[in-house]
Amino acid sequence: MKKNNQPRILVITSCTGEKVFKPDEQLGVKDFENRTQLAIEEKKLAQYICSASEMYTGMQHLRLMEGIGLFRKSLGEKSIDVNILSAGYGLIAEDRAIAPYEVTFNNMKGHEVDTWSKLLGIREDFEKAVRDYDLVFLLLGENYLRSLNLPVITRSDQTFIFLASQSSRKWIKGLDAKTYILGLSNADAKKYSYGLVGLKGFLFKKFAEVVVQQPELLSKLYVKPEEFALLLEPKQENIDQLELTLGVPSVAVKSSKKKGKSAIAEGAEEEEESSEFLPIPDLPPAPNLHLGMKYFIPEWDDHVDPTYNFLTDTLTPDRDPHEDEVYAHEIYPTPNYDAILVSKVVVEASKKKRQKIEEIGIHEFIRFQGEVMGDCGAFGYIKEDVPPYNTIEILDYYEKLGFNYGVSIDHLIVGPFAEVGVREMRYELTLKNAQEFIEQHRLGGYTFTPIGAAQGWSSETYAEAVKQLIDMGYDYIALGGLARATSKEIIEILKAIHPHLQSHVRIHLFGVARISAIPVLRHLGVTSFDSASPLRRAWLGSGANYHTLGTKMYSAVRIPPVSRHGVRIKRVIEAGVSDSETLQKLEQNSLQLLREFDKGLRGLEETLNVLLEYDALLELPRDGLVDPALQAKRLDKHREMYADLLTDKPWQHCDCVICKEVGVEVIIFRGNDRNRRRGFHNTFAFYKRFQELLASLQGKDS
Repeated sequence: MKKNNQPRILVITSCTGEKVFKPDEQLGVKDFENRTQLAIEEKKLAQYICSASEMYTGMQHLRLMEGIGLFRKSLGEKSIDVNILSAGYGLIAEDRAIAPYEVTFNNMKGHEVDTWSKLLGIREDFEKAVRDYDLVFLLLGENYLRSLNLPVITRSDQTFIFLASQSSRKWIKGLDAKTYILGLSNADAKKYSYGLVGLKGFLFKKFAEVVVQQPELLSKLYVKPEEFALLLEPKQENIDQLELTLGVPSVAVKSSKKKGKSAIAEGAEEEEESSEFLPIPDLPPAPNLHLGMKYFIPEWDDHVDPTYNFLTDTLTPDRDPHEDEVYAHEIYPTPNYDAILVSKVVVEASKKKRQKIEEIGIHEFIRFQGEVMGDCGAFGYIKEDVPPYNTIEILDYYEKLGFNYGVSIDHLIVGPFAEVGVREMRYELTLKNAQEFIEQHRLGGYTFTPIGAAQGWSSETYAEAVKQLIDMGYDYIALGGLARATSKEIIEILKAIHPHLQSHVRIHLFGVARISAIPVLRHLGVTSFDSASPLRRAWLGSGANYHTLGTKMYSAVRIPPVSRHGVRIKRVIEAGVSDSETLQKLEQNSLQLLREFDKGLRGLEETLNVLLEYDALLELPRDGLVDPALQAKRLDKHREMYADLLTDKPWQHCDCVICKEVGVEVIIFRGNDRNRRRGFHNTFAFYKRFQELLASLQGKDS
């Protein structure tokens, strides 16, 4: 990996029939059969020779190179390399000087492709070309893929992502590298409203637009290439911590009026924002109530530059992204959480990172001396038939890295993986792994506390899993697969588990943090939970980016930087709605007015008008066509949200370190160093409310 922990990236694309020059006499097959003859013929075409990147003008190539340009402008000229698979010249670098030619694999028969690719030495050149890269993208048609004559030698620590037709899959085989294939069809062309011929290039450009906003996604994609498709989904522009929306287990409760996965997620958030606590069922308090309740926060490299310059929007020069940046628990006097959860996928985000953690241990790496729980990161291998780890390997991993708690190897039963047949296999596998985990833990003398993972698809199956785990000897059990479940569904599961609980057994909920549900979860035996929701909502969604110590939440003010050419800014410029110079002026005016408003130098209406003048351009539809009525309605809504925020000035009344230190910058939706700080503030607000609620509940107990 590079020094900045970003993977070394190579893109391999195909030549196109459309070229910038098309003289009457172009190079043909016979010219490429003889290198001496080729040199002679090239001299005749000297006036038409140019670099390969300039020569091709097909739609795939043009869209791809626009995406490459975004990478280089944002991440540096050396952030990504491009090779082109030419049916005439073979595999060449983008800056290779070439002459116009008329040769393509597309009109060759299979045996002709094999013979011609062998003559050009494509297989050998390909194997050599990919050798020094971590992440390789291939945008190739069927005959071009065939010409590679796979397999070739690759490394297990490499990741290959193929954009190819469904019929091309048979030519992708035998690679040691981690491989993901995004199969494309006419349905995908319709989905993305782009022609099938240039679709691969268009999708890569779309991918680039996301990544330049959040470069950290490259390291995550290197580990989990299967999430490449998620980055391309319509309207998924604000991505940071990757998350799969896979549905929830089916439990015997009344269904919500809303339907579908997104509705369930929305319902969960509404419950979290509610000021009313969920009713406690008519059951006695769980026998483990005396064990208390803890909040774990998941760790996803959530740190910021402590000396970031907000006025110039510049990072500290020559900083190390890990060593010189700080976590939330290094900013606040005391951590805003009781403990931290670190998934194996985070540890393995890069070879350098893993080696460092193995060298100094997990506590030293995240600079946190409290309790740390480790799990296998089941979302990372959800599509695999079986988890990619074995019990001894995971036990040694937890022990060597110094985790306080380690979760047994589980397999998620959610969404399409909760179908009959699949769910039973995963259920039994999870329990079998838990049995082996605790037995080997005892035999090996490991010092961390073992946690048995429970999966299920109904309240009955979860209850049976918990019963078996207690019988195995576990005194700490974690319920997985419930992050997208509604509180009602979770309560039904906990009610089914309730009869099996014992006074010494702790229960952890993965991915669930809802203030309105805390009393009932505690009553039913939950002793710990984890969630990054307060943190992530700082930059996801529009109505609840800034949290308070009460139930009220505010929208952050969106002032995206023009210089970074984000997706929305680029769309506005490409549609001809505005130009870069005008947008930069509006951007700077918005920042200046907001800061002056914070100091009492500007009025509310004046500030709102300036903010909305810039804001009015940011929600341009993808087709570039503006509906005046919808635009006016959206602006009225934004005026209402911004007016509410600026009238109340909640950042001025918050006594947390971040709000006192950066002031109004915390409510500006703009880049990692503001957005994550706002997420840290949200976590502070959540944890303070959580602690106060626990104290009041404990007071009622006594």
